[in-house]
Amino acid sequence: MIQALSELHPIHVVSPVSWLDEFSHYIKHKAPLNREWLPVESSGRLSAEYPRFYYLPKILHQHYGQFLYWSIKKSLHQAITAFQPDIILSYWLHPDGAVAVRVAQEHGLPVVTMTGGSDILLLTKNRQRKRAIKTVLQQADGVITVSDDIMSAVKQLKIHPDKIHTIYRGVNRSLFTPGDQQAARQRLGLPLDRKIIVSVGRLEPVKGHTVLLDACLKISKQGIPFTCYVLGEGSLEATLLQKIKEYGLEGLFQLNGSQQQSRLADWYRAADVIALPSLSEGIPNVLLEAISCGKQFVASRVGGIPEIADPVCDQLVPPNDPEELAEAICSMFSNPIQSETRSFEPISWQESAVQISQILSDCSTRFSSGLTNKQKSRSSYRRKKRRIRR
Repeated sequence: MIQALSELHPIHVVSPVSWLDEFSHYIKHKAPLNREWLPVESSGRLSAEYPRFYYLPKILHQHYGQFLYWSIKKSLHQAITAFQPDIILSYWLHPDGAVAVRVAQEHGLPVVTMTGGSDILLLTKNRQRKRAIKTVLQQADGVITVSDDIMSAVKQLKIHPDKIHTIYRGVNRSLFTPGDQQAARQRLGLPLDRKIIVSVGRLEPVKGHTVLLDACLKISKQGIPFTCYVLGEGSLEATLLQKIKEYGLEGLFQLNGSQQQSRLADWYRAADVIALPSLSEGIPNVLLEAISCGKQFVASRVGGIPEIADPVCDQLVPPNDPEELAEAICSMFSNPIQSETRSFEPISWQESAVQISQILSDCSTRFSSGLTNKQKSRSSYRRKKRRIRR
C-alpha cells in the first residue's frame, strides 16, 4: 500500500519497533536491527525510520498509547519538522492511532486512521481500550476501513458516518495470477499425486490453525491422500508441532514457515483448497491473493470474508468448528469448481492507492478550510520553531 501511495506522493514512514522484537532480532541474527532497511524499491519518494518502542509486556494495554508517544515523540517531531507533511496517516487504531492523533494536533495537521480488523473487532472487547479507540476515531479527520463489516463496527461506536470510508486492500496483480497447478508443484517440490491444502497466516490463536489441524485429523480418517501446508510463523509453532506428533500427522500437516511473495503465488497455484479458519478477520490479503490466482477457498464466516466470497466457488463455515471445516474441504476435494468470472474481483494496489489518495486529499482540504487564520499561523510558527531548534 505504501509503495503504491509513494508513486503518487512523497511519503515518510515512522514504523515503531518494540524493544522486545528488537531484542529477539538481535538474539536470532546476532546483529542489531538495520535502521536503514527499506522493504521495497524506492524512487526517492519513500523513506522510513524505525524508532524503538518501550512498554511493559502484557499489562497496562490501555496506556500503550502513552508509552508509544513517550518512546517516539522525538523522532516524530523531528520527522514532521523536516518532512513538512500535509497529512498524517496511521494504519492501526491503538496505540499507533492515538499517537498519530496527538502529534497531528500538536503540529496543526489533519490525520486519517485506518483499521484493518483486529484493532476494532478484538481490542475493543477491553472496556478501557475501547474508550481509547473511540477517542481516536472521534478525533481523526477521516477513517478508512477495509470492509463494510468493519465500517459497521466503527459506526457502532457512534462515529459520524460521513468521515468513514471503505477501501478494499489491493493485490499485486502482476505477481498473483493464475498458473498451471502441476508446474507450480514441481517448482516447489510438492507431490503431484495427492490433494493439497494451503493455509497462509501467522501462527497465532486468532488464525485458527488448531481448528484446521483438528479438521485434518478428521479428513485423514477418511482415507483421502492429502497434505496440508501451513505458511507462517508465530507463537503457536511449538504447540502445533506437539499436536501434530500426538495426532500422528507428521507427514500430512506441515509447517513451512514464512514465504517470499514470489514463491507465495506458486503455493496458491499448487493448492486444491486454500483454507483460512480464522476466528476474526477484516478482508484477508491471503484470500484476495488466492482469488487473483484463480483459486477457490474454504474460510470462516467472519468479518468481511462474506463480502468477497463467491457463492458458487467458495465455502464458508462457522468459526471454531473442525467438523464443518473438514466437510467443506472434502466437498471441495471431490467437486472442484473453477469459474472464469467471480462475484468479487480484487483491485490492484495502484487502484487502492488512488482511492486512499482521494480521501486524504479531501480530508486535507476540509481541514484547511476549517482552520482560522490564527490557527494556521500558530501551526506554521510551531513547525518553523522546531526546525530552527533542530
